[in-house]
Amino acid sequence: MKEVLAAGFRIKTLFGGELKVEKFLAEGGQGSVYVANYNGQKKALKWYKKGSLGENPNAFYENIKQNIMRGTPSPEFLWPLDITEWLDGTFGYLMDLRPEGYYEVTEYMLCHVKFPSFRIIIDAALRIISAFRILHNAGYSYQDLNDGNFFINPKNGRVLICDNDNVAPDGTETGILGKPRYIAPEIVLKKNKPNSLSDRFSMSVILYILFCNNHPLEGKRYLVPGLTPALQEKLYGSEPLFMMDPDDTSNGPHPVVHKNSLTIWPCLPEYMQKIFLSAFSQKAFQKPSARPKEIDWLNALTRFRSEIVACTCGNEIFTKQGRSCQCESCKRKVIIPFRLEFGGYSIPAIKDSRIYRCQIGVCDEKEALTGIAHVLEKKDSKGVLGIKNKSGKHWDAITSKGTARRVAVDEVIPLKDGITFTVDGETIAIKANEV
Repeated sequence: MKEVLAAGFRIKTLFGGELKVEKFLAEGGQGSVYVANYNGQKKALKWYKKGSLGENPNAFYENIKQNIMRGTPSPEFLWPLDITEWLDGTFGYLMDLRPEGYYEVTEYMLCHVKFPSFRIIIDAALRIISAFRILHNAGYSYQDLNDGNFFINPKNGRVLICDNDNVAPDGTETGILGKPRYIAPEIVLKKNKPNSLSDRFSMSVILYILFCNNHPLEGKRYLVPGLTPALQEKLYGSEPLFMMDPDDTSNGPHPVVHKNSLTIWPCLPEYMQKIFLSAFSQKAFQKPSARPKEIDWLNALTRFRSEIVACTCGNEIFTKQGRSCQCESCKRKVIIPFRLEFGGYSIPAIKDSRIYRCQIGVCDEKEALTGIAHVLEKKDSKGVLGIKNKSGKHWDAITSKGTARRVAVDEVIPLKDGITFTVDGETIAIKANEV
C-alpha cells in the first residue's frame, strides 16, 4: 500500500458506503489530504501516514469514530463525517472541503491576505473563542490548537476549524501533544497532558497573532543564531516570557522585527492589554487554571468591537467610553450623540451598535453572542436612532421623565438622555454626550 493515494483509489467507509479519491490537495505532518467523491458529493479525505497515529492507533481510530457518532458541537468545526476501514495499518476520515474565500492563519501572518478592517479581526477572534467555549462546555478538548487549524474569511471574519481528529473528551489522551510554539509550557515540560486549560493557552497565542502578527513569546530572546532544542524548551517551557511584559523587558520587542507589536499594542484599550497580560503572566504559565476563561475573552472582545467607530474618511477609531473623538487620520471630529452605560463602562450608541448576551450576565455557550439590544436608524428619518429589544423578553424601562413602562419584544424606543431599561437584572442607561 502506497502512502500517496492515486486518483481512482476506492475504499469502504464505516457509515456511508464507499469513497473514491479524485485528486491530491496537500501534505502535512500526519498525512495527506485529497478531494474524494463520497455519495456523489465532493469531500476532503485526510489519509494518515503509517506510524503517525501515536502510541495507540486503535484508540485514535475509535475516538474519531465516537466523535462522528456524537456529531459536531458547533457549525464552525469541519467535523469528521465518516471514517474509512483500516488498510495496511492506516486509515482516513472525511470532512467538508474548505469553501472558497477562506484562508489559513499563516496566509495572514505572511501578509498574503489582509483583513479590510480591525472589526473583522475581532469578529474572527469572537468566533474562535465562542466555538471553543462550546467545545469545552460540551466536555471536549482540542489538544492540538495551532495556526494551521483555522480557515478565516477576510470579508466577514467567519471561521472554520479543521483537523478535528485530535478532539477528545477532556482528560483523554490521544497521543498527540500539539505543534511546537503553540503548546502550553506544562505540555512542553511534560508535566501535564493536553486538556482544555492548555487549549486556553494556545487560543491566547492565536489571538495575539491575529491582532499583532507576532508570536507573544518570541521577543528579543528568540532572535539568536541557532535555536537549539534546549533553548526552545527554555523559551516555551521552563522560562517563557511575554514580549510585552511590563516588569521584565529582557524578551521585549525588537524595533525592526516586531514593528507590528510596537505599533498595535499601544493602540489596544487597557482592558485588552490587561487580558493578554493575564494570559501570558508568570502566574498563568505556572498555574493553568489562572488563564482567562473563554467568557472573559468574549466580554473583552465584544466591548472592544463596540468601541470601534468609522470616520467618514474610512479610518477606524478606537473610542473611549463611547464619547465623541477626533480622527487621527483626517483630524475631523467624530460626533457620537449618545452612549450606552452598563457593566461599569460605556459604548457608543451609533447605527448598528449591539449589546450581546455575554455582556450582561450569565449565559449558556450557544447564546453568548446573541444580540439583546440593537441600535437602528428610523427608516423615514435619517440620523434619528432608536434601540430595539432583541432579548426575547420584555424590558422594564424608566423614561426620561421618570415614568415606568414595559418595552415589548422587537419594540424600538428612542435614544434619549436619561432613559434606562433592565435586561436580566442588568440596568442599561442611555446618556447624551457632549458634542
